[in-house]
Amino acid sequence: MSLASAIQQITRSLPAPVVQLGQSIVGDECYNVLVRDASFLDAPPYPVALAPCAKLALSKIVGIGIVFASSIIKLPQIAKLVGSRSAKGVSIPGTGLECLSYLGLLAYAVRAGFPFSTYGEQAFLWVQDVVVFVLLLVYSGQSVVAVGVVPAVLAAAYYLVVAVPGPSPAVLATLQAATIPLSLASKVPQIVTIFSNKSTGQLSAVSVFAYLAGSVARVFTTVQEVDDQIVLSGVVLGALLNGVLVVQMVMYWGAAAPVEKDKKGK
Repeated sequence: MSLASAIQQITRSLPAPVVQLGQSIVGDECYNVLVRDASFLDAPPYPVALAPCAKLALSKIVGIGIVFASSIIKLPQIAKLVGSRSAKGVSIPGTGLECLSYLGLLAYAVRAGFPFSTYGEQAFLWVQDVVVFVLLLVYSGQSVVAVGVVPAVLAAAYYLVVAVPGPSPAVLATLQAATIPLSLASKVPQIVTIFSNKSTGQLSAVSVFAYLAGSVARVFTTVQEVDDQIVLSGVVLGALLNGVLVVQMVMYWGAAAPVEKDKKGK
């Protein structure tokens, strides 16, 4: 028995839950091509469906990886804020706008029924961004505002994402279109703050570099699985702006914040 035949025999006898999971991820046709029949292991000619199925499988793997990584991507930023108990160098308006942008993207994707692997990170990023935003308010002396922010954002998230019937399709379309200028507005204050201070302050390098990697990967998965030009425009813009932040992080690596410089000069 050849290696290809042995592998095909194993894949055709997989337990039903495993088969159902595979089919739910890549669909029945691609599951048969890639797993059940594993026809690409045979000698050419290969099935016509192999190329698109291979790209779909790669997109799913990348998408799931992005979702998993996003669940911890802002923890370094949160840890840096808590450790320093300072909001210096991190834009509060930019973080707030980023929260709104993530919530808009999440609501649109959930209501449109997109595959979870193409948007799941928005939920994790939104939750972590809310934590960052609250910490920034507290450490900048705005604790009263922080107390009011939490119930407000939870109520907005419930209405936009969970509530039935929830917002109308027209409202969701407007919200999705608004995420593009929101994304721009959320990153520009941070970019301006870094440029003005000539320092990245309490901005986490790990989070910034991870953001760029994730946003570039998300462009690929969006092209493969989501036929929506507004969504694609938003992720491309996000990748470009994250690229600018990475360039600034490299330029001002190790530079002290203005206040710290003044202290050293005394």
